[in-house]
Formats: sequence, C-alpha cells, structure tokens
Amino acid sequence: MKKFLAIAAAAITLNAGIYTNQLIQCMVNHSSQNDIKVLKTWMFFAFAQDPDLAKYATISKSQKIQINKAMGNYVTRLLTVDCKNEFKNAVKYEGNQAISQSFEYLGRVAGAAITSTPEVRAYFKEFAKYVDTKKLDELTK
Repeated sequence: MKKFLAIAAAAITLNAGIYTNQLIQCMVNHSSQNDIKVLKTWMFFAFAQDPDLAKYATISKSQKIQINKAMGNYVTRLLTVDCKNEFKNAVKYEGNQAISQSFEYLGRVAGAAITSTPEVRAYFKEFAKYVDTKKLDELTK
C-alpha cells in the first residue's frame, strides 16, 4: 500500500499551485493503510446516503458515528500535526481552494485504492457480457 501511495503522490495531475501540491504530497505521504481504509469507508458511507443508492446499503447510526469520528480524527491529524506547515502555507498563499483540491486528490487516491483490488476489477468486467459488441464493431468499420 505504501508503494501505491507513493506512486499516487508522484502522479499529481491537478492544476494546483506549488503550496497546494506540497500539501497534497504531505497528506498522501502521511496516510497509512488504515487511514486510506477509513477514507474509503467514509466515502462509501457518504455515497450510500444518495437516495438512489441507499437501498443497497444498511449502515447503522452507530457505524456512521464511528466512521465520522475516525474521519474527523484523520483529517484533524493531517492538517494540524502531520501537514501543519503545508496546510498553513497552502491556505495563506493559495486560498481555501487549496483545501478542497487537496481532499479531491485524496479522494482520487482512495478511489484508485478501491478500483485496484482484484475483486473490484473483476466486477468491473461483469457488465461487458451485456454490451452489444456487434453495434460497436459497426461503428468502427
């Protein structure tokens, strides 16, 4: 996982300023496997709140509280301890969008971690059985 995070940190593609990029690098470098697991779980819980998706996930109130606390602790640690100086500089020189850009990128890292698992990759291939490849082939002739 650390190797994955290092690769992800090196591949910053946001149109962010130098201080925001430094904050992103710091946040990724200071995110452990457990931190990424917390982030992935929190994202899943958040997506499951969508009315179209809620019927597919049963999440108890205590589970929501638990993951929100874990996420809050993770973010607090990143911004006030691990990446304190990077956070201060990014906000000072590049404004509050530095925060949203940093977390957008961290969300991408979590998404990449989810989609890199063999189980998720296998699931992504399942819909291909239902694609009408003859129609696609006709378009490329």
